[in-house]
Amino acid sequence: MKKMRKLIAVVLALTVAMTMGIASSFAASIDVQNVVDGETYTAYKILNYDDNGKTGSERAVSYYLTSAEYTAIGSVLESAGFAFTASSDQSRYTVNNADSLDAAAAAEYLGANVTALGNALGKATAVGANGQANFTNLATGYYFVTSTAGSLCALHEDDSIATVVEKNTIPSVDKKEKTSGDAYVDGPVDANIGDTVHYQVVITDGVGTDKKIVMTDTMTAGLDYTAGSLKINGNAVADDADTNNWKVTVNGRVITIEFKAAYVASLAKDAKITVTYDATINENAVVDSATGNENKVELDYSKQHSEDKVYVETYDFVVKKTDGTKFLDGAGFKLYDAATGGNQIAVAKDSTGYYVDATGTAEIMVDSANGVNVRGLAPGDYYLEETTVPDGYNQLAAREKVTIVSGATAAVDITVINNAGSELPSTGGIGTTIFYILGALLVVGCGIILIARRRSSANN
Repeated sequence: MKKMRKLIAVVLALTVAMTMGIASSFAASIDVQNVVDGETYTAYKILNYDDNGKTGSERAVSYYLTSAEYTAIGSVLESAGFAFTASSDQSRYTVNNADSLDAAAAAEYLGANVTALGNALGKATAVGANGQANFTNLATGYYFVTSTAGSLCALHEDDSIATVVEKNTIPSVDKKEKTSGDAYVDGPVDANIGDTVHYQVVITDGVGTDKKIVMTDTMTAGLDYTAGSLKINGNAVADDADTNNWKVTVNGRVITIEFKAAYVASLAKDAKITVTYDATINENAVVDSATGNENKVELDYSKQHSEDKVYVETYDFVVKKTDGTKFLDGAGFKLYDAATGGNQIAVAKDSTGYYVDATGTAEIMVDSANGVNVRGLAPGDYYLEETTVPDGYNQLAAREKVTIVSGATAAVDITVINNAGSELPSTGGIGTTIFYILGALLVVGCGIILIARRRSSANN
């Protein structure tokens, strides 16, 4: 009954294509407009048609079934609301309530019991393409049109061509995300490695839908699903739930939810199904990329496929150490969120550098002329405090500032310069350097005197 009430909401859900005003031998057509591409539409002939060949007020129209046809589908049509009068020899059963037939009620019944029609009085199929589906060379008669997407159609007369306007729609999907405290957005959002990202998938049901809807949500390697965080319409759902309404399967970073046909059929027009869950950004997250850490949802209904994607951005910087002219090895740093005081941002080390890790204990060591990479940071200001100083150099008096800007596509380079230390004199004196200088001067002076005396002796 819920499905039938939903179909009534379609409003003009008529079931017939009438080829009136033409001879019974004339081939007719049905053109279906606004179709769903790829879906198969079927036109069932449910009544024969003839008229007296006259026009205007003198015209007489008759819709009927032969005896054999009445035996085959008469009861289905009567249940849909058609009424028949049998001829005296019972060779023909003529519709006697054409003026009072509730076409919408007939449509909803036939839509729910289409299999009972079998091949009816004949049927033809057409696949939707470029927004339309066309049936040609049809025998004249009264037709019911439906599709593999579960749709019913409103049909309008146009001489020998009945134009069908598709009134039903397929489900749609919209994915959004947020970090803690933010509203859901289309993204991308900025975050640190280790942060939790909250995802929301909203499925909007179509009109006339009565088949299962399958949602598949896939996260890339930089995101880890938070087990047990799944909710449907605000209610917690187990990662392996299998109910009358849906079946959930979680396989690593892939979440699949099958919304069962009976549940879909029970939904009101444009009803929304909201799915939420959480994921954590891990050390495999791609940095400096607007499309690197993708979360994609796919929706399948009948032959229709749609998808939506959101992304998470995280950033990095490279720290280098010099004395102003050359690379210095052996400098170590800790990372903070303030110029003084504040909170230390813990990091861990791997083969590509350092990354944000709440459990990390590593010191950021600069041991390459190319510097060292620190990744997994949201936009903002960060501060490097020198904790290990290269031999022979003075420790920095203040923290070095690093600024990361949202949307950056390359690592921020930061060069930290250390000044060499000065050698101090010995305690209680001016040091030994002056004595070295005086000694050297005395040696040079003595040499000059000796040379002068030899020259003087030679002259004598």
